[in-house]
Amino acid sequence: MGIDYDNFLYMSSTEMIEYLDMKRRQTEIKRKENKELESAFNSNVSRVVMPSKDIQIQDEKKVEEDDFEKEFEYYFGEFKGLKEHTTESIKNVLPEPSNYYYEKIIMRLIAEISRDIKEYREILITFGSTMDKEELEEYRNEIVFNNAVRLILKDILFTEEKEEYLDEKNKLIFVPIKSTGKIRVFDEMKDIPEEEYPGFIELFQSIKDGTFKNAKRFTNNVNLSGASEVKGHQIRIVYQRLSKDCYAIVSVFMKKTQNNDNYRKAVEAKYTEYKAMEKELKESIKNPEFLEKHKKYEDDLFRMLGYDKDNSKGEK
Repeated sequence: MGIDYDNFLYMSSTEMIEYLDMKRRQTEIKRKENKELESAFNSNVSRVVMPSKDIQIQDEKKVEEDDFEKEFEYYFGEFKGLKEHTTESIKNVLPEPSNYYYEKIIMRLIAEISRDIKEYREILITFGSTMDKEELEEYRNEIVFNNAVRLILKDILFTEEKEEYLDEKNKLIFVPIKSTGKIRVFDEMKDIPEEEYPGFIELFQSIKDGTFKNAKRFTNNVNLSGASEVKGHQIRIVYQRLSKDCYAIVSVFMKKTQNNDNYRKAVEAKYTEYKAMEKELKESIKNPEFLEKHKKYEDDLFRMLGYDKDNSKGEK
């Protein structure tokens, strides 16, 4: 059983933490059970057993829980990377209110912060008498700071009107090739088979509408620090946020193998080139003419991908 988010909203901080602990324990148990089931299946592949309806329902729930965990991990990474924690800056790293997991993600952030506050308080109770003045002040400041952030998140959760944001779209900024000045994405799409175009349309649209399909931050590669990707089956778009509603499209590609140094090195090189012009791009997005030019690039891209033909309604 996962977290009951219908009741989670009304829980105390302690109850939230207990729920998170329970969820983590259950996740570990499920992983162990899945490994055992997989081992049993592999040892007896000749026997075919149709899954029962209950198992199918459990599998569907597990898939949704896994999807949420991946989604939360992405936004939690954005949140932890904040250099300041004002209402505006926090809003900038939260998903769009139209996101399916919008409320759950905010509630989970509140719970994680509550856990931090509890740990700091326990440290003070246990070791406070042995701390010097600076250490005491540091922990107390952390508690005050985290309480303030928690209040901001609660305020966003309870007072924001989703309808205000539903029609807003993010802007796509297409990174040029440094040596030629040509837009890289058009050059890269020449090597993409047409049957993959619908998948890329979906990924680009997910950046525009703020849902960020299967988004992941590059956390284990210092050469890609700060970059993120959205992905479908073997297709990827590497991007980085430039401002609240502007996203730089660094590279698009097909990943035909799971572990290929050539793909990694190519993406690293393109990201390094992007970082060299990042400051200039952040200044340029303040210029309406620059934004209009990239809106045209966007229109041309979607037209090339067949969006006009296959999607006659909606915003490009």
